[in-house]
Amino acid sequence: MMSAMGKLLVLAIGAVNVVAQTHALGKLDDALLEWPLPAGDQRYAAIDGRHVHQYVGEQAAISLEYRDQGHPKFWGRIIGTSGDARDAEWLAAKFRAIGLADVRIQPVPLDPQWMPRSWEVSIRSGGKVLNLDSAQPDYGANGTSAELDLDAVYVGLGSEADFAGRDVRGKAVFTFSELGMKPEGAVKRADQKGAAAIFEVNMLPGNLRYQAYPSGTQAPAFTVGSVDGYAARDLIAASADRPARVKVRLDVERVPNLKTALVWGTLPGASDETIYVIAHRDGWFQAAGDNAGGVAAMIGLAEYYAKIPRAERRRTMVFIGLDGHHNTGPGSGAGRRWLVEHRSELFDKTALMINCEHPATLQTYAYPHYQEERGMVWTDTVLAQQWYAGGPSRPELQAITVKAFHEFGAPLDLDPDPRPPAGDLGQFFRFLPGVATSEFYQYFHTDQETPEVVPWTGLEATTRAYAKIIDEVNKLPLSALKRPPEPER
Repeated sequence: MMSAMGKLLVLAIGAVNVVAQTHALGKLDDALLEWPLPAGDQRYAAIDGRHVHQYVGEQAAISLEYRDQGHPKFWGRIIGTSGDARDAEWLAAKFRAIGLADVRIQPVPLDPQWMPRSWEVSIRSGGKVLNLDSAQPDYGANGTSAELDLDAVYVGLGSEADFAGRDVRGKAVFTFSELGMKPEGAVKRADQKGAAAIFEVNMLPGNLRYQAYPSGTQAPAFTVGSVDGYAARDLIAASADRPARVKVRLDVERVPNLKTALVWGTLPGASDETIYVIAHRDGWFQAAGDNAGGVAAMIGLAEYYAKIPRAERRRTMVFIGLDGHHNTGPGSGAGRRWLVEHRSELFDKTALMINCEHPATLQTYAYPHYQEERGMVWTDTVLAQQWYAGGPSRPELQAITVKAFHEFGAPLDLDPDPRPPAGDLGQFFRFLPGVATSEFYQYFHTDQETPEVVPWTGLEATTRAYAKIIDEVNKLPLSALKRPPEPER
């Protein structure tokens, strides 16, 4: 019989081989635009994007393994599950193989966790029944005590004008939205007006299953892919005389006594001053961009610096695979809270924290005019990233970051965010000098977030930029980077 490791390897190979798909420019991994190394920075050639990308595929394989163990709908590297535990073991093994010291898995207890066990959604009219297989309950959604059978109503984008003259009380409400559009607050509005179930259709091409953050509604709320959503809309339109009916059932529970973990590894340096590199380990579906790419970049940095003699590493480097990032609500971020609570002993001499958070994503487009039939269009380059580098009171760190990303061809927004992009540095930036970059792409949180949407070229460029930032920061004294903690707002 094949061992568990052997099965994982087979899944990993399958996940990575997706990148070999052929496009008009050739195989995707060969078609991507590469950026030459700047003069004087040849040492960073040791960070090989194709090599680092393998770790994206291996993490995706852990997610697929969990899915295939009897979790076909709510799956991934879900906090508190066997997939989470498997991922922690995998990362610790990587740290040990690299030669990091003090490698350990620190258990973190969790509050009861939201787990959807099963759900079904269908819409029918005039003898036609459509199963909405792409329907995905919003994280934390309330379940149904029994199967609901409801009249269906369509409210467009869900503005107040769209609701005008429509009675949605006790009904199944369908509303449409798209990444980048003005938020209309449609889901909340439907709930406030008495909807019994709410379906938010993702208008992006394809039939993406999208895992949304909590809607905070009393009525069970779901996202729906565009193919299913438009079909449901048309069925509602065709049944004006007799409303279409929706059947919906959602069984959820709060599971107690679960635990997750922080995964630690240390690379001793020439001093007890520290640099921390962090990346959250969890993710929905294959979670290749969010955040297998970030974990892969962290491992790539650990490998790079482990090959440099200790005497040439000015500061000790600490690598942490963080616990849950996606389990929003009560009990979320327990590991990060523990780190903050122990900040005086952990971060008193910290010169820098880098948060590796979806560091590379293939640039894609959904053309709004003239070529709508093309669906999602892929390109040979990467998306620009949002970024934060210490804020305006650390101009040296901002200048170092911009220069490093520019040199290695990792595109950034022209202006920094005023605080770290949504991610884990937000827990630390008020008292630590930190760098965080990320982008929220069209496949974000969907079942199409596969390893091929993480381009090895972008992963290579960003990881090299992180290394350059670390090296430049190591030329500065701690006093140039530390500052009094910012007040909470």
